[in-house]
Amino acid sequence: MLKLLIWGVSNVGKTTIGRELSKRLNCKFYDIDDEIIKIYGSIDNFQEEYPNCYDRFDKKEEIMLDIINREKEEFIMVVSPIFSTSVVENLLHTDTKSVEIIDTPEAIYDRLIFDGNDALEYKEKHKKYYMQEIKWDQTASYDLFANIPKVNIDNHNIKDSVDICYKYLNDNNYLK
Repeated sequence: MLKLLIWGVSNVGKTTIGRELSKRLNCKFYDIDDEIIKIYGSIDNFQEEYPNCYDRFDKKEEIMLDIINREKEEFIMVVSPIFSTSVVENLLHTDTKSVEIIDTPEAIYDRLIFDGNDALEYKEKHKKYYMQEIKWDQTASYDLFANIPKVNIDNHNIKDSVDICYKYLNDNNYLK
């Protein structure tokens, strides 16, 4: 039975890939951010209730463990970034399998979407900042996610990235 956690830094494509894989595999899909919104009404409300990021990580873990423990059907769950060693280790010791989606900082930056008339201008003007943030996220997660198998989508479009992930899951016996 497939119970898959998809890890990765923000904007790497976890949600889109996970959602498409769940359709292909005909299984349930959970996005932890969506689950938080169902419970708290918004991410902002969640952050107000848990202003300390480590308290938020603990709460995300609680929500995820609840789903993992109660879910009897196959599912794919997308994990929003968690930078807590104990939370990551606890989740890796559940009855699930994990993969981390990785890509280049440039490809992740290209996926950033901003709203408004001057969105492209704003994005380009602040490119250095966003590239630093992406690289920081990747560096911060490097050791933390060391024990999670990697799937490098290598700057591919979403359809090809889903195919790459599916092939990885199939070749590594996740789907049996």
